[in-house]
This record gives sequence, structure tokens and C-alpha cells, in this order.
Amino acid sequence: MPEPQVPWRFRAVAFDLDGLLIDTEPLFRETMRAVLERRKIRFDPSFMHSMMGVPAAQSLPRMRERFGLCESVPELAEECKETFLTLLGDGRAPLMPGVPALLDWLQRRDVPLAIVTSSGRPFVNHVFGPHGLLDRFRFVLTSDDVSNGKPHPDVYLLAAKRFGVSSPEMIVLEDSPNGLRAAKAAGARCIVVPHQHTDRDDLHEADAVVPSLESPEFRRLIGWID
Repeated sequence: MPEPQVPWRFRAVAFDLDGLLIDTEPLFRETMRAVLERRKIRFDPSFMHSMMGVPAAQSLPRMRERFGLCESVPELAEECKETFLTLLGDGRAPLMPGVPALLDWLQRRDVPLAIVTSSGRPFVNHVFGPHGLLDRFRFVLTSDDVSNGKPHPDVYLLAAKRFGVSSPEMIVLEDSPNGLRAAKAAGARCIVVPHQHTDRDDLHEADAVVPSLESPEFRRLIGWID
């Protein structure tokens, strides 16, 4: 089979947030560990993999059932939120490598951008907002904007509609198998940028897997030539 034309042609780019734009996945991991350890329950990394990229409204009921927790989902959500903010402290979750330079390059090309995340809008404002980059994105879609979050395609179908492009004309940048499934089910091309907490054995649907947003492999795919 011949290699697809490189660089890809695209009219819009949709970014996942956690683990793709900002390095929050270690904090989510430690949040879950802390919540379970308060109950003398051993942390399960494999379950964390299954939750990655899924909205809390879908992942917390699964967590409650998996570990036999007696608290309600709203109570768990509040505890997880408070634990996460405590771990974050007064600092900012760092940007992932290559983010500012990529946004600069896409902005110079007048490519419309969006954040499409399983987190809520208050989280986006609190954790990503301080970096001063929200104005680079045409819109932000969160778990509050759709009935079915990732891995369902709804949020990426909505993103394509908001961009005014067909799904194949949109590139999705993701870090998790659940986000990848959502993008592919929506008909978009998806580049996965895995990190140390990504399940790399479950990325076979990806159109490309690259080591970082500043890697030569990624730049070649999108035609990034300075």
C-alpha cells in the first residue's frame, strides 16, 4: 500500500488538553492513588489506563463499582477535585514540549484551532488559562457540551461542525486510546503523542504515533518547515 501523501492537507486542528497540551496526567494518577489509599485500597495502574481521556461523569461510576466505594459519585467527584487542586498547589501544570512553538506556527498559517477535552470548562480555565494561550483557540469544547463523552465520537463531530469542515479535513491530536477512538469514530485523522502513562499497546487505530509535538516525525506530517 503506498504511503499517504505527506505533508497532510488539513483545514483545522483539534487538541486534547490533559497529557497533550498540559502535563496533568501524573497529577490525575496521584489523585486516584491518594483517594484509594485513604480507603486502604491498592492503586491499580491498568484501571487508570482505562479511565484516561474519559469524562468524570463516566469514569467515576466505573471507579466506584470497580473498588466497591460507598461514596456517591458527586462525593467522589468533589474529593478528587480537592485532592487534585491540593497536589497542584500554587503552581501551574507545565505545558507539554513543543506546545507554544506549534501554536505559533499554526497561527501564522491561519489554521483554526480548538481544545476538545473530557475535562470541564472551570478546569480548563483554572489549569490551562494561566498559561495565557486560550485566545489562540477558536473555541473550547468540554464534557459539558455533549451527552456522551470520549470514547464516543460526539465531541469531535461537534468540533468539525463548529469549524465548518468535514471530519476528514480535521486533524485531532490525542494522547490516549479513548481519545483516539473518539476521533476515529468521528471520521477524523488522529495523531497520538503518547507519554509514560499512555497504553501504547492500544494505539493501532492511530494514523500516526509520534514522540512529541516538536519531533521531526510530527513536523513532517503537517508540513512544519520554519
